[in-house]
Amino acid sequence: MTSKEGKQHVFSASGQRVTAFVPPGYERYVRVLNPIEIAPGLVVMWSEVVNRGGREASPWMQWDEVTVSYEAMPANNSQPDMGNPHPSLAKSLIRVLELDSSRYNFATWEGYAAEDGKSVIDFSPAHRGMVLYSGKVVDEKGTAIVPITDSGRVPMYWWPDDLHWCIGQDIYARSLIIGCDIATAGRILADPELDAYLIRETDTVLLEDF
Repeated sequence: MTSKEGKQHVFSASGQRVTAFVPPGYERYVRVLNPIEIAPGLVVMWSEVVNRGGREASPWMQWDEVTVSYEAMPANNSQPDMGNPHPSLAKSLIRVLELDSSRYNFATWEGYAAEDGKSVIDFSPAHRGMVLYSGKVVDEKGTAIVPITDSGRVPMYWWPDDLHWCIGQDIYARSLIIGCDIATAGRILADPELDAYLIRETDTVLLEDF
């Protein structure tokens, strides 16, 4: 990725570290878990499921660990989507990141069905072809606009031209990783509508494809 000032931000070339998915050098990194939709417009957080199951939440918990007991499962055995952040999560991020009516950049995997974008670049570490988009996420009245790609998904990669922050993850993930400054991380972690956990730049990102 290249910032508006021309500064290169290079992903780790290989491996599963946080910086293979979000560029290195940010002051803080946060993992935000994709909520589970149990009915149209109604979501629950992983932390609620964890509490019902009598377990403790942790920054790198995986969905199969959260739902070890049948009693802990959400209604209708619903699960968090892979590679498709929920619109409620997107709206919360737009609010917490204090985004304005500027244009922002997005990317999503070219392999999703009906993904017809033409501008494609490879993202590390798996050299996945990612379709690039840009657009506004806040209208003239200050209302959040959830970005949607040609495939009908909310993109997993978001970043401003100056790369002040970056959101990303792999295509099978049930969570997002955010690189940002200390103040932004504090707002994300404190927001009650976000299931967010502080992680480290050197952490290993566990595979969620199962």
